[in-house]
Amino acid sequence: MPASAIIPAHQAASTVAQTVRAARKILSVAEVIVVDDGSHDDTAQLARDAGADQVITLPRNRGKGAALRAGTDAANHDRLLFLDADLGDSAIHARDLLHALAREPDMVVAALPARSGSGGFGLALRLSHAAIRLLTGLRTAAPMSGQRALSVVLVKHVGLAPRFGTEVGLTVEAAHLGLPPVEICLPFEHRHTGRTLSGFLHRARQFKDVLLMLLLTGYGLGWPALSRWQVAARSLMWVCALVFLLSLGAIFAPPASIWLAITLGALVLWLPTLWVSAVSLGLRKPNYLGRRLPAASGLLFPVIALPALWFSHMEPQIRASGILLIALLAAVGLLDDLFAPRQQARGLRGHLLSLARGRLTTGAIKAVGGLGAGLAAGIILHPGQPALIALDALLIALTANLLNLLDLRPGRCLKGFGLLSALALILAPYSLHLQQVAEPPLRGFGMAFHLLGPLLAAAIVSAPADFAGRTMMGDVGANVLGAAAGLALVLVLGPWDRLAALLILAAVHLACERFSLSEIMAHSRFLSFLDRLGTVHLPPLSTDQARPT
Repeated sequence: MPASAIIPAHQAASTVAQTVRAARKILSVAEVIVVDDGSHDDTAQLARDAGADQVITLPRNRGKGAALRAGTDAANHDRLLFLDADLGDSAIHARDLLHALAREPDMVVAALPARSGSGGFGLALRLSHAAIRLLTGLRTAAPMSGQRALSVVLVKHVGLAPRFGTEVGLTVEAAHLGLPPVEICLPFEHRHTGRTLSGFLHRARQFKDVLLMLLLTGYGLGWPALSRWQVAARSLMWVCALVFLLSLGAIFAPPASIWLAITLGALVLWLPTLWVSAVSLGLRKPNYLGRRLPAASGLLFPVIALPALWFSHMEPQIRASGILLIALLAAVGLLDDLFAPRQQARGLRGHLLSLARGRLTTGAIKAVGGLGAGLAAGIILHPGQPALIALDALLIALTANLLNLLDLRPGRCLKGFGLLSALALILAPYSLHLQQVAEPPLRGFGMAFHLLGPLLAAAIVSAPADFAGRTMMGDVGANVLGAAAGLALVLVLGPWDRLAALLILAAVHLACERFSLSEIMAHSRFLSFLDRLGTVHLPPLSTDQARPT
């Protein structure tokens, strides 16, 4: 099966000719494409003289990713072979990459033999390892290897990250689609920059490009398949949402420094908490498309909300009930994320029936724990009033379970939490209960914002990754959001309004016991529109499509 060899080259006059000649000796290489990435030497002419079929000259240096993209667009065959320009005669070993690609894998990567004392301190390499481990769970031997064989369909589908982030981006995106690369050790030789000034500058550029790729992909703001305009639009909306939240806090719940600290804390802790859930705890599960994703990214919510509530100026009873609810619901949610078997009772009724038959499931623990936490919060808020305690407990428990039901597709749970939070914040200034504990009435908004604001900040930070289908918040996240939203409704609604809300929630749960929530949404144009709103992810690519025929 013929293949197109693509060789990005920048200032490679000393090695490009040997690399081209070696590539042309590979029987299955039907064409050699050299992309001169803005060189100021004779790279392009030497490549032509060595027999390159196409030499594409970029007017300025645009980086490795852009050079490979230009070569891919010019390729005439379904299989691609990416080779660095400094391989020289050792490029002949790329034939083994093509042989391996013909057997099974969708991408084959060459792991080069280690050479002591040839590089720097390995910071860029360690960052590449960590980025791939965090985003995909894979352990790779050669995360930055430029020697790869793969199909043109796969490359054009997942895109190419800019500059030196392109190899890590390819591995992450292919693995994200369920097409992880296979690595084979081959005796390639390439030019080593060593511990010189130019070498350190080169590796600093590599580190910067990999870090940018990690940040954009990890925060869900962009990935190689998105255009620069799409990345800019997502980033702008994200920043505007954070600024809007900060403004609300500064105006209605001062001081502004508290909300700045909370927002910065959520921004800084997003990737570390993702690492704890996905790598340290090993929580990766298949989503509705079958992609294995970090499955408890919602760990960020209790990490941000608990200290924020502890040091807040809220009325002591509200603060205590909020801390209790979030801590307990986060604990039972994390327990369910860690130990719930894939095949277990489905739905609230299924878990309760299993419990009645003497079989304890993590879902039953979560349901009983949610109700118990609601009862405890009700006792703190309304001591000596059993009717209100029971009403509050049921409302909080059903709200938490509702957001669990929503957390089956990207963005659903966050949208539900956003709508419930907006309702609570709108009603807060008119709440008789909040007027009694926080005068004047406008401060009722501030009191509700102190409860919901930290979670809203964490939700905005995690939203792009969740909406893009790159992470799943898990029960630890959905439970916390649902408990906080339920407590906010308890605080702002009167007793009869709470009873009405409870009846609505009960009706929704009964409907979900008979029908799938996804089916209910699919049969409503409005709900289907809300479900799709803002969710942009890499579409599936089957193995048959990715593998050249």
